[in-house]
Order: sequence, then structure tokens, then C-alpha cells
Amino acid sequence: MSSLIHHKRVEFTELFYDLVFVFAISKMTGLIHHLDDGILPFFHFVTFLTALILLVNTWMVQTIFTNRYGKNSLFNMLIMFVDMGLLMLISNSFTTNWQGIFHNFSLIVSLLSGTLFLQYAVQYIQSKTDQDRQLIKSFLYMLGIRTGGVFIASLLPYRIGIGIYFAAIFISFIMPIFTRKSMSQVPINFPHLVERIALLVIITFGEMIVGIADFFQTDTFGLHSILFLFMVVLLFLIYFGEFDHVLDESLNTLGLRLIYSHYLIFSGILMLTVSMTFLTEHEANHLFVVGFLYTGLFAFLLAIILNGVYNKPAYKWTRSYRIVYWSLFGLGLLGSLIFANSPLMVTIITTTTIFLIWIHFIRFYIKNHRQSNDSHELHWI
Repeated sequence: MSSLIHHKRVEFTELFYDLVFVFAISKMTGLIHHLDDGILPFFHFVTFLTALILLVNTWMVQTIFTNRYGKNSLFNMLIMFVDMGLLMLISNSFTTNWQGIFHNFSLIVSLLSGTLFLQYAVQYIQSKTDQDRQLIKSFLYMLGIRTGGVFIASLLPYRIGIGIYFAAIFISFIMPIFTRKSMSQVPINFPHLVERIALLVIITFGEMIVGIADFFQTDTFGLHSILFLFMVVLLFLIYFGEFDHVLDESLNTLGLRLIYSHYLIFSGILMLTVSMTFLTEHEANHLFVVGFLYTGLFAFLLAIILNGVYNKPAYKWTRSYRIVYWSLFGLGLLGSLIFANSPLMVTIITTTTIFLIWIHFIRFYIKNHRQSNDSHELHWI
């Protein structure tokens, strides 16, 4: 089956569509940028996660449509352009004070889901095979629940509507897991999916760069600045190493683990981004900041390990590799908790931890590369 997989070119319209997510991710990150009595309120974090699921799920549904059926038709381009406008409206409505804007916000989300529903409905009418229709039905059910549920929520009092809103978002989010059988009948272009998701990760890393940019001014530049940049570079190299060098793009797979694990990567990167700012805030609760920082790092590292199922045979994670990998993380967490009252020490320990995990990956890669027939060069090391 791998011979049937060819690289589908990323269209310029897809890249143009991605631009709105530069703005959306920035607005979403703002939901967790402010501490209250030294910690982040739980509801603020839940709001952030819900916004992330909404945004990334919208992006994923559109990307998967384009992956299987997308072409630069006038209709598909119009849907994308309309969605960009709706996404900007949604992003500008992100707030932790939901009660005031809930009904208008829900209505806009319903419209966004409705445009995606319409796109799949038109494709259903145009489809000529039972496999395509069965697959598209799964997406129509998912988007129908999200569109209808959120629309109903927009008509009800806040106390009732908020529960229906969250339920509709969550149910539509997990539905693809239970419709794998119908989805497997129509192959996905795995190389295209990997490339598209990697581009959104790069956008998220861009938010991380923006987050540390304030530390690169003449009056704020110092050791923290250097360590933060080094941390960002190392995280990028770990991601780059896994998804550009050891992932097997010839696989015939639905890529569900790839898709769902990237919610961990997106949330992890953004949590790390705001944690860097928290480390320099005097009023921050130091233990909370360390916990939040390492929760984000854990999410990122877990996603990397989870995607090992897609690795080339020569680069499958071994038990000893995983033991050292998580041991380094555990030691970093322990050291940071011990020195929690010293933000600089926490930064040094965390940066050292990520550096050692990257070195561990490099050693694993070089060792297995030499024992395999992999044609990938080592020039990136």
C-alpha cells in the first residue's frame, strides 16, 4: 500500500488560510497570560483548552477535507475566506468573562461549523463511491452535532447553554475516534498531513518567539533571555528530529494518533510560552509556575513519544530509550521543585533538562542511523 502514497502539494490557499491562525493563537494564548493571587484560575485554563480544541479542530477538519478532496475550486476558496473572517471574529471574542458575550460567540461558532458542514455536504452530493459517502457521513454527523448543539446553546440562558456548548464541542472532538472504520475506507495522504500539521506547529513556535521577544531589549536582556531562546531552539530541534527525520511518511494510516497527539504539542508549547513570562513575575506562586511549566513540557514530550508508532522500523523507541527519556524529565522536575524559589535556577535546570533529552535523541538517532540503510543525511546534527 505504501506505493500508493504520493506527496500531495500544499496549496497556496492553505498557506493563506493558515495566516488567520497566527492571530488566533496569539489571542488564545492571552487567556492564560495573567495570574490571580500568583496562580492561573482553573476556569481560565479550561477556557483556554476549549478555545484550543475549537480552533485546532476547525483547522484539522478543513485540512483533512483538503487532504482528501480539496482543490482550488471557487466554492472551496470562498468557504476558506468566509471561515477566515469568522475565525477573526471568534478570536477577538476570546475572554474569561463568558457570560457577557456567550450568546453572540456561540452563534459565530455555529456559523463556522455550518460552513464546514456545507463544504462536506456539497462533496457528499458530488461523490461517486459508497466509501466516500460513508466517510463524509461521519464528518456530517460530527459537524452537525457541533453546529446544532452550539446553535441551540446560543438560544438558551447562559447557565443552561454553557453546558450544551461544552458538550457539543467535546462530543464532536472525540467522534472521529469512534468512526475509524468508515474513515479507513478512504486513504489519507499521510505526507501532506504531516507537512500541514508541522506548518501549524511552526506558527505556534512563532507565538513562542513573540513571547520571549520582550526579553531581548537592552534593558531586559540577560541570562534569562539566552536560556529562553536556547529552550525554544531545543524544543524545535526535538520536534524537527522526530517529524522530519525518523517519521515514516510512506505509511498507509489514518493518522489519528498524529492528529490527537498534536493537541498536546500545541497546548504544551503555549503553556511553556506563558510559563517563561511567569518565571520572571515576582508575584507568581513559584510552585505553581514550576508545575505549570513542567505540565507543558510533559505534554510536548509525551506527544513526541506517542508518535513513535509512525517511526521508521530502524528508529522505533526502545524501552531503555523511554526510561532514560522520562528519567531526565523526572530529574528536571525534581530539581526545579527544589529550587522553585529561584526562577533563574529553574530556568537553568529546565533548559539543561531539555538539552539532555535532545542529546539523548541525537545519540539514539546516530546509533540507529549507522545500523540502518536510511538515506537521510546527518547534516542537521
